[in-house]
Amino acid sequence: SGAATNLTVFLRGDVNTPGPEVPRGFLRVLAADHAIEFQQGSGRRELAEQIATRENPLTSRVFVNRIWAMLFGRGLVGTPSNFGRLGDLPTHPELLDDLAVRFMDHGWSVKWLVKELVRSATYRQSSAAKGENAAIDEANRFWWRMNRRRLSIEQFRDAVLAVAGSLDPLGGKSLDLAEEGNLRRTVYARISRRELDHTMTLFDYPDANAHAARRSASTTAPQKLYVMNSPFLLARAKEFASRLAVLADNDSERIERAYRIAYGRRPTETERSLGLLFLSGEPAGRMTALDKYAHALLAANEMIYLD
Repeated sequence: SGAATNLTVFLRGDVNTPGPEVPRGFLRVLAADHAIEFQQGSGRRELAEQIATRENPLTSRVFVNRIWAMLFGRGLVGTPSNFGRLGDLPTHPELLDDLAVRFMDHGWSVKWLVKELVRSATYRQSSAAKGENAAIDEANRFWWRMNRRRLSIEQFRDAVLAVAGSLDPLGGKSLDLAEEGNLRRTVYARISRRELDHTMTLFDYPDANAHAARRSASTTAPQKLYVMNSPFLLARAKEFASRLAVLADNDSERIERAYRIAYGRRPTETERSLGLLFLSGEPAGRMTALDKYAHALLAANEMIYLD
């Protein structure tokens, strides 16, 4: 009939030995001294309302901390999935509580929260180190500078596509990342719990079968080999080179355009001189000098790191 029903407890996890029926409700261990039973349908909406409520500020604090970690590289609480006794204490408890309360005051708006954080003086700091501050707080626990951050594989792939001018902004059904002609944003990649995509796992994408509070950040030789040799990067380099050839008539202007598009800045005089020297050389192989130059810019650290 499709009507919601209560389920029984299977004794010792055996489906052949059903135990007593358990009413739908909130977790007893978290319900203080009284059980909360759900009456509307499956109870999923009532469960969500019990979790996301002002009477349970833990939800807001956890959410704010995860958004902070996404933007700053590390949360105010270093253990984003453990706010209990075994987790880390917040480095700035008053700030975390203030953001959590105002997040709820603004209707749990993620857009408001992101704007509040990225417009702050803390977020807009440089990642450059200062000797006197490093001597006091080398780990930067108190945010006297911005942490240098590496892009995730999704961000890096999207950035390469955008620089090459081939990013497909449309949505639609998910596609295998390795599928030929897949130029869509990586958020639309098909994720299989049985067999993760090789490129995703190469750049620290977590196991989809297990909980991951945060991603690891490894630096390995296969990652650089992928950037140097993968057909995806080589194809994007040629597209980037073609884009530069259309935008400018000479090598000096192409170098200027390349740095503005890829890095958001102008090249230094040294970078310009090296670029002109490289582009004046004789091409070898199937890639032109401009193709190889574009590939070098896409493969550089500045393309994958945020300062």
